[in-house]
Amino acid sequence: MGANVDLDRMLGDPRKAILSMTLPLIVSYLVVQVNLFADTAWCSLLGSDASSAISTICPIYSILTGVGIGLGIGASTSIARCLGRDEHAHANSLAAQTVFVSAIIAVVLTPIAFLCINPTVGWMGADSIKGLCHEYMAPLTLGTISLVMNGVVSGLLRAEGAAGKSTLVLLTSAILNMILDPILIFVLDMGLSGAGWATTVSMTVSTVLGLSWYVRNRMYVTISFKGFRMNTGEIRDILSVGVPRSMELFLIYFMSMVQRVLIIDCGGEIGVALYNIPWMFVTISQAMSQSIGSAMIPVCSAALGAGDTRKAEDGFRYSIIMTLGSMTLLAAIIFLAAGYLVIPFTMSPSMEAIRPDFEHVMRIYALLIPFVGLIDISSSILQSIRLAQVSMISSFIRNIILIAMMWFAGGTGMEAIYWSIFIAEVIGGLMMYGLSRIGYRTVRMKSLREGSGMGNA
Repeated sequence: MGANVDLDRMLGDPRKAILSMTLPLIVSYLVVQVNLFADTAWCSLLGSDASSAISTICPIYSILTGVGIGLGIGASTSIARCLGRDEHAHANSLAAQTVFVSAIIAVVLTPIAFLCINPTVGWMGADSIKGLCHEYMAPLTLGTISLVMNGVVSGLLRAEGAAGKSTLVLLTSAILNMILDPILIFVLDMGLSGAGWATTVSMTVSTVLGLSWYVRNRMYVTISFKGFRMNTGEIRDILSVGVPRSMELFLIYFMSMVQRVLIIDCGGEIGVALYNIPWMFVTISQAMSQSIGSAMIPVCSAALGAGDTRKAEDGFRYSIIMTLGSMTLLAAIIFLAAGYLVIPFTMSPSMEAIRPDFEHVMRIYALLIPFVGLIDISSSILQSIRLAQVSMISSFIRNIILIAMMWFAGGTGMEAIYWSIFIAEVIGGLMMYGLSRIGYRTVRMKSLREGSGMGNA
């Protein structure tokens, strides 16, 4: 019954559907980000080296979770289109293919990720904290299947409008991690390794929770492996969005590692902390833009699958207005409250001395938050119209511009690097918005020329 209610809401008024799905997602994303804050705050009590280690190695963790997020978005887009066309059996098959291919990818990635920890840290020039980086990251790489499947399960749930259940998966992971962190880090004296195991265990439990709803037939879409056969056409359909989105996230996080090389060269390991910790407030603000985008993708994909571009356009427009309004408000709050927000991360004597620097960097970052939101929502639009490769290419160009600007700025000092990041994000936001508009017009005109059902816009 509940599953049908979720689906009916998703296929109804796009504004109401996006808003109703966004609200629980915001709560869950915020809790996840607060959880990351708690991780960093707990570990900062171990000293500046521990904070620098997490800041240095976190791109590998982000790459692994990004694979799951990308595959989840690919599944969400494809399954929602099927549901918009009332193709229930096809949607069920797509869900099973998604779980199968995601598990294979995760198994392959596990040894690769583990073996890449030390070489990556060495390449980034952070040899002095290599041991701490390995201590934190090793448990996470061993739990790669949970990191990947967590994002996939969330995407499958959102595909049929079950934002509440998707939220519960994320909340379970975040809350359990917050409980386990102090126990494993301090009570059991596991240090950074405890933080890594806390995340791995919490991700595993929440993923099992999400899959249990499918096992117990609590969802509209069902996942069954009885008589299962790999369907290359369906896998290609999922990967046509999932791979570009995963590659986009990979490029973002890989370029983030390149940025850290430049930052370490310019500002040392303290420079990494100054760059990364204030950026966490940009990341928490993205809970808003990413929640709106995550809600919009299945709603607008279903509308496009049903051939109703007018409904899809209304959803796109509403999502952009919501994103810009909320991100501008968050930027103002972070800018004004910067001095108070940095206190939890500068409690140790080695961190307290550079508290004014953290406050200054945070105010610069606050100014770019609306443009980061524009990047997020524009990327979601491109994914929903199955032009994820355009978003990927744009991300690559944006990051190349950023790296080039940071390289030149590095000769001047960290202040120049902070402002180069600001300029690059402004350029990136405007570029992504323009590409999303052009992309949708192109798809719409192509459909009109072909005389498809989408012509009712």
